[in-house]
Amino acid sequence: MVKDQLTQIYTQNELSCMATYSIKAVYHKLMGEQSAVTWDKIVWNRLSIPKHRFILWLAMQSKLQTTAKLAQYGISQSDMCLICADAKEDHKHLFFACSYSKECLKQFKEWTSITSASTDLQQLIRNIQNGRRSKFQKQILLVGLAALVYLVWNSRNSSYWQQSIPSVNYVVKHLKAHTKARIWAVLPKKLSTKDYQWFNEL
Repeated sequence: MVKDQLTQIYTQNELSCMATYSIKAVYHKLMGEQSAVTWDKIVWNRLSIPKHRFILWLAMQSKLQTTAKLAQYGISQSDMCLICADAKEDHKHLFFACSYSKECLKQFKEWTSITSASTDLQQLIRNIQNGRRSKFQKQILLVGLAALVYLVWNSRNSSYWQQSIPSVNYVVKHLKAHTKARIWAVLPKKLSTKDYQWFNEL
């Protein structure tokens, strides 16, 4: 009975004071205090390629089916990284502690002049978000980072399904191409000369 379940989470006094039943109120009561998500607007950056957004969204929540997760479920016999085979393949490792993804990230930073030394995905996003660049430039960096996460995940899947791993140069080349092609296709009409020149020179 619903009434019996409600008495498990509400006191009798709380129930008697509830003028009307609210699904929202009961849901929040069941879930308890939740930390606010601060990266949702960043992940769903309209300039990003949709499939890149989706993979980044999963990565930010540690929802990708890594070998570490599959091994935990008993689906995979190994939890080792399918790219470098040097450590357990979890989200922290893939983005970007793995020697392969770390080198991809290094070249991405060199291309975009990101000075942050961090190799942690969430910290990188915070650093970009809090940086002194223009809103447009921050959006471009996040488009590139989303593309990088997607391409690293794609390389990991290629290792599993095709038993081949694209070179770092291949990943970085496609990262640049995807980012530039996407932005040229959806370039904002109102853009400062400085931002236009910065992007054009990337």
